[in-house]
Amino acid sequence: MTWHSFFNFSTLEHRHLLGAYATVLIIQGGYFLWVAKEWLRTKNPRD
Repeated sequence: MTWHSFFNFSTLEHRHLLGAYATVLIIQGGYFLWVAKEWLRTKNPRD
């Protein structure tokens, strides 16, 4: 298995699958950054 066979852009199905993976990773990354930002902004309830 080579990188060319893994990232095969010659068919519409492979392009769609790669686009779907990229979209999911972007959404998950954005959610992770938002959760991290909100978590860092929380205050300690004991203070």
